[in-house]
Amino acid sequence: MTVKKSAVGIFLISFFFYLFFNHTLPITDPVESNYVLTAKEMVLASDWLSPRIYGNVWFDKPVFFYWLTAIAFQLFGFSEWAARLAPALFAAAGLTLLYWFAAKITKPAVAILAVLIMGTSFEYIVLAKLVITDMVFFFFNGAALGFFYLGYVKMDGTKRWYLVAYVSMALAVLTKGPIGALLPGLVMLLFIAVQRNWAELKEMSIPAGVFLFAVVALPWYVAMYAAHGAEFINNFFGVHNYLRATVSEHPQDNVSYYYIAVFLLSMLPWSALAIKALIQGCKDWRSQSSPLLLFLFIWVVAYFGFYSLMATKYLTYTFPILFPVAILTAVHLDRMLAQGKATAIVYWAGVPLMLLLVGYMAVAYRYLAGFGLIVTVVSLVLLLLLSWWKSRGQTATSVFKLLCLCQLGSYIVLSLFVFPAMAESRSGKGLAESIAGFGVERIGLYQFYSTSEVFYSDNVAVKLEPSGMLPLRQSGTLDWSSKYTMPIQGLTDFMTQSQPQNSLIVVQDKQKGLFLAEAANFNPQLVKSSKGLNYYYFNN
Repeated sequence: MTVKKSAVGIFLISFFFYLFFNHTLPITDPVESNYVLTAKEMVLASDWLSPRIYGNVWFDKPVFFYWLTAIAFQLFGFSEWAARLAPALFAAAGLTLLYWFAAKITKPAVAILAVLIMGTSFEYIVLAKLVITDMVFFFFNGAALGFFYLGYVKMDGTKRWYLVAYVSMALAVLTKGPIGALLPGLVMLLFIAVQRNWAELKEMSIPAGVFLFAVVALPWYVAMYAAHGAEFINNFFGVHNYLRATVSEHPQDNVSYYYIAVFLLSMLPWSALAIKALIQGCKDWRSQSSPLLLFLFIWVVAYFGFYSLMATKYLTYTFPILFPVAILTAVHLDRMLAQGKATAIVYWAGVPLMLLLVGYMAVAYRYLAGFGLIVTVVSLVLLLLLSWWKSRGQTATSVFKLLCLCQLGSYIVLSLFVFPAMAESRSGKGLAESIAGFGVERIGLYQFYSTSEVFYSDNVAVKLEPSGMLPLRQSGTLDWSSKYTMPIQGLTDFMTQSQPQNSLIVVQDKQKGLFLAEAANFNPQLVKSSKGLNYYYFNN
């Protein structure tokens, strides 16, 4: 089979694979709901320039991912399946890009191994379903650096690959901001510097590249500045870029080992094998001085180091390193398969997979009950026993195929039972359905907020805080409070200004005592309790 036919097959199979049962996953809080509600409001307002949420212009991310989601909504309606279409599509595109690139720089067999490793890794499977920017950003990052390397080595006797790299960086900037050009540019410069090949800068068609980059990336930024002026600069570049880099949004995550732990989790069940491959790859580079190994290692180290130095840390920031790590792991695994090291593969990949299956069972026990729990646990136990039983006495290639099938089987089980239950526990869909049954127009959510409830109900609820505890938002200052634009009001003001017959307050169990103490003068009446939420009418 030719590389082209294999690439088409990989795209189609993986696309439908990642779409599997997406319609059963409700939109979750607090991250997914921001993206889907923003895209929905852009469609409803027929405003394809300014991302907006709760009726307000929002400067959290550039527009490209919102465009993708909004187009899906236009074509297929406001549904979970439509919302999750773009991540699945770009996950398939990312695997296809990985295969095509790896086949060009190594060989098709290694490219297939890289696809299987990355495509079945824990983080890749999860992000292929989540409605966030990271999978789209991953694709454009991989394309920018992949095409740069092809241009550097004059693949197919041409340097026109550089031009595609510039366009890819521009689209990355439209997806997630300046970091889409900064990090790939850093990798390129470090690689050229270590190679001491500064003359290559003259071959990179920089003037043409800058022109292409500007044509693709800048029009939206210029239009946003023209429409919103300093507010866009202060919020987008100030809060969501500069502040994110210098002031931690989640101080509890500021530990030195944060991204090491993230890497071990993200590459499961191939984490141990990947570490072994990175160590061996480093030894190979020292002995062979391979430009490919050097490039892949600089890619990994630059991203890992940059995000480790940033004040704010997120689980998905280092996700782009899965691309080079998958190639390095595939190169090492290909060598192990050729040497027939079946036992080593069982130790380095089989044992982590078995531990992962046990972890899946623990998660199932937390989120499932009854028939769903029984089916899930039994299925995962059977997969675990099968992988152990069948791996005995098999060739190295057969063992690896068995491990991949086992991981795919567990993914199907998770998609059928566990993922929907997890999503439901983090979604406001049920809350929206409950509120709809009351037929009220004004909703107050006491000391919590559910953006997904707004997405499903089209009713912008008010976040209620204890009177005297409202957050102060000072214009002109950079602080995290400006990131949140939902309407906020003190409890007493809300109850005084609302019409009782047309209003409802929702309180979580843990805040029930505090709410009742402050609202005592308004005679709150409990009308429903369900799933940790309490629904109150009141008098004023």
